Amino acid sequence: MIELAKNHLRKVLETCGANRNCKYYPCHFDEQVCLWCFCPFYPCEDYELGEYIERKDGSKIWSCSKCFWIHRIDVTVEILKEILNLTKDKEIDKGLELLNDHKLMLKIKDKVKEKYPINR
Repeated sequence: MIELAKNHLRKVLETCGANRNCKYYPCHFDEQVCLWCFCPFYPCEDYELGEYIERKDGSKIWSCSKCFWIHRIDVTVEILKEILNLTKDKEIDKGLELLNDHKLMLKIKDKVKEKYPINR
C-alpha cells in the first residue's frame, strides 16, 4: 500500500472506528464508533439521550455523557447516509451551511431515531 493511501486509511479508521488512540477513549463505551465525536445534533435536548447539568458557576449546560445511541454503528452509518444525501450535490461550504441549520439537523436525528430507536 502506498504511503498516502495508508495515511488516509489511518485517518478513516481513527475517525470511523473505535479510536483507541484518543486520550478520552472510551468516553461512552468500549467498541464505540467515534465518527460523531462532536455530535451534529448538539444540543439535541432529547431527554432520552442526555440531560441538563449544573456547572460550577450554577449555569446549566446540555450533557450527552450518557448518550450511547449516536456511537452505535447502525446509527452512525444512518446519520452519515442522511447527511451525505442532503449534501451530495452541494459544494462543501454550501453543505456545511445546510448542516448549520439546527432544526434541519434535529429532523435528521428524529428520522434516524425512529428507524433505530434507543435500546435501554
